[in-house]
Amino acid sequence: MTKAIQECFQQLTTFEPRQFQSATIAAILKGQNILLRAPTGSGKTETAIAAYLFAKQMEIEFPNKLIYIVPLRTLATSLRDRTQELIRRWEKEYPPKRSLVVTLQTGENPEDPRFEGDIIFCTIDQLLSSFLSIPYSVGRGSANVNAGVVFASYLVFDELHLLDPDRSFVTTLKLLEQVQGISPFLLMTATLTHELAGQICQEITTLGNSDKTALQLVNVAGKDLEAIEGQRVRQFQTMTEPLSAYEIWQDIQLFDRQRVIVICNTVAQSQGLYQDLENLCKKDSVSITLLHSRFLPSDRKSKESQLENVFGKDWKIGNKQCQVLISTQVIEAGINITCQVMHTVLCPANSLLQRAGRCARFANENGLVKVYREVKVGDDAEKWIELEDEDDFIDAVEQPQKQSKKQRFLPYKNLSCELTWDVLSDRAEDEVSKSVGFEIEEKWINHVHTKEDLSQAGKRAENRSSFEQQFDEAIFRGKRSVANDLIRFVDNRSIFMMEDQVIFDSDTQSIDLKQLQAFSIPKSTLCSIFWKFQQSQNKNWLFKQVKAPEDKSGERYEIPNAIPIKNCKQIAESIQIIVNPKYADYDSKVGLRLGAEVEGNYKSQQKQAKPKLYKEYSYHMDTYVRHLVDIGKCWLNDFDGDLMIQGKPTTVKLISSQSELLKAGGRFIHQRIFPNSSLDDATGLFELLVCFSILTHDLGKLQVEWQKAMRGWQKTAYELYCGLEPKPNFQVIDPKDQLLAHTDHQPSHAVFKQAYDDYTQKNPRPSHAVESAFLSEEILEEVLFPVLEDHFNEDDEKVLLNIAHSIQMAAGRHHSAWAKGWDGAKSSEKIQIHRGANIEVARSWRSLRKMMPSRFVLPEQLPELQQTHQLDEFRLGQIEPDDVKYQQLYWLIVRALRICDGRSVQLQRG
Repeated sequence: MTKAIQECFQQLTTFEPRQFQSATIAAILKGQNILLRAPTGSGKTETAIAAYLFAKQMEIEFPNKLIYIVPLRTLATSLRDRTQELIRRWEKEYPPKRSLVVTLQTGENPEDPRFEGDIIFCTIDQLLSSFLSIPYSVGRGSANVNAGVVFASYLVFDELHLLDPDRSFVTTLKLLEQVQGISPFLLMTATLTHELAGQICQEITTLGNSDKTALQLVNVAGKDLEAIEGQRVRQFQTMTEPLSAYEIWQDIQLFDRQRVIVICNTVAQSQGLYQDLENLCKKDSVSITLLHSRFLPSDRKSKESQLENVFGKDWKIGNKQCQVLISTQVIEAGINITCQVMHTVLCPANSLLQRAGRCARFANENGLVKVYREVKVGDDAEKWIELEDEDDFIDAVEQPQKQSKKQRFLPYKNLSCELTWDVLSDRAEDEVSKSVGFEIEEKWINHVHTKEDLSQAGKRAENRSSFEQQFDEAIFRGKRSVANDLIRFVDNRSIFMMEDQVIFDSDTQSIDLKQLQAFSIPKSTLCSIFWKFQQSQNKNWLFKQVKAPEDKSGERYEIPNAIPIKNCKQIAESIQIIVNPKYADYDSKVGLRLGAEVEGNYKSQQKQAKPKLYKEYSYHMDTYVRHLVDIGKCWLNDFDGDLMIQGKPTTVKLISSQSELLKAGGRFIHQRIFPNSSLDDATGLFELLVCFSILTHDLGKLQVEWQKAMRGWQKTAYELYCGLEPKPNFQVIDPKDQLLAHTDHQPSHAVFKQAYDDYTQKNPRPSHAVESAFLSEEILEEVLFPVLEDHFNEDDEKVLLNIAHSIQMAAGRHHSAWAKGWDGAKSSEKIQIHRGANIEVARSWRSLRKMMPSRFVLPEQLPELQQTHQLDEFRLGQIEPDDVKYQQLYWLIVRALRICDGRSVQLQRG
């Protein structure tokens, strides 16, 4: 395998793999999970992608989906672009039957909300929220679509050390523990202590006691390290003077710099330095770019797209003009850029070394990292820094009883920054001039962060019970509020600049805030700005809280109020805040500024309308049997689907649900539920469970009242269609005596839309999803239970019922992820089944069995549905937390059902 890996790697990247790359790839392909510690710029990304591609080429059993998870949005975008180049080169060497679909899923670029691509780059928030069934990418009703994807993917976690140690890091460990033995994973970092690496290996417990899936640590050392660092020099220098525009300019002049990067800890620091440097250098040929989080998306995207050209590996080939990038933590990791000198404000060692990875990043480069304790700007800019340097004031306002020490290096803690400064300052004189390599970096990291990592481990153990409780609240009940504790604590507020009466005065036209471009600003910054505004004795208003009023009955009015903010407590309680545009200024070079000293009149812009995949959601008439057959086709076959790739509706060929989920489902059942079964039997059982979910999910549509309502509309639509001249660009079919799954619905046609609205108002259709789950009970007991008893020797009633309930939840929640069922209050009600229902169910069963042949002996005939069903108490979501494996089995089944159900509708639309 080693020789094949070396040959494939060179074809993919054009260079030979290093030893650690070959070893990592080989281990992953053998089913080993890896924690890789390697220097910045050493080729970790290529290593991760190569394992996935080589598995396909070598026909090794491996997931057909790769999810690449990063902590920062900018990192996801950069890596996606780099990977697309790799894929293009690879597919030129090895033309595929179907081109791989590479997507980006972040809050700003939600290209793939259901994780349907082959290679998906996403932020940690997007993945963890999906895993927890509280997804950010889709609505609450679709919360069960993505949870199962983690069990069917090769998972790569990049820059693991940047995760929130109290939240996303803990939840990531839980995820990895759950998928171990099912999904291979690779954890990558450049700055992790030995202590934390050991903790990760220990805490991700091996389920099933299989040495094969134990987490293996890979460190870059020896010749690999020499090759990475041998011809690259990176020095560190502590500076006694504050970081200022003059210091930057003097260094450029003295050493004829052409590529300079400046990294600040806060947006205000970066804005102040930019303004000063612009004033200092305006007569000289220096190009300065400022990048931080408070730019409009279009401006930020434009700046980011230029970075790897201007500061990339081949920067010497282009313009010789000096280029200066002033930024914040947004470029700290993953962006493939370099410079000759880096000026950075002091931060903890792990962040400092990540920043340093953007200096002398490539072979044969010399670089210097200058570290400063303070930032000095001109009087005009000093006020902006003061606005973001009031952490002690905010603490005093919110917790007056607490005596807090001023944090000098916001947003970082003093202790870790001071320890980092000590490490840098305490070097012997002969060490200062030496290049700092990975081994020295490891010593620094261990010295600064080991004690902190030990403390965090104790904290995780102490909070384990609380974590498990919140975990259960998310996955079993969909409680979104736990995201603040399990993913990321969001302390920012959305602000809009506008005259409040334009929006909130009932005598004028209201404006939907959702259509306006918001800025996200930390609560502490807003409080500082507000406090200083009050000190200025300005009588005007600065902030107003957006609040929807309620009348005495609790019903909300359509137009919200704008309530003047009088203290920081109101800021803390606000989600959306209106800012007086007189005190806001924006320009594409500097970004947004707020405050009493601002002389501006900036008003929030309307969001640019994004292209839609479909003009409006239309349906065509679909018979009951054909709908189920189409779902079966979507399970088996690749699908021509539409995704919003790089802002444009794009038709791509997506992998079939069977190719994505079947083997993962088999591994899951084999590892978690029936470990004594063969893998083939477990895989066959999973496909049978999917088959049952397809068969039963629309049984509720066979109700007399459902068919009456929908066939009535289809007949009305057909008669309307026949009377129209000229005919519209779609066809409507006479339903005759067929039982239907869908009717024609054309909301883009005004006449049909009005007719449909009028009809459904008079003839509402009954619900069907939970009813489907209720009606499936007898079928599952008489057909599924014998398979479990005969082939898997399972006679435990609880196990049988939990597996059946996994299917029932998929059926009952295929439209609404948290449907609950009904209680005894419905016991007086009945379901009347159409007289032709059993014929349709029998035809569906024959068709599905033919499409999805089973390795198990199944009956030719299903038990017939009774004409009348009394509604006993029926509850969905009865799986207990101790039986979480059945909840996860449900995630896999319902993902198959809902993805295929959605695709089948698109088949009809096409």
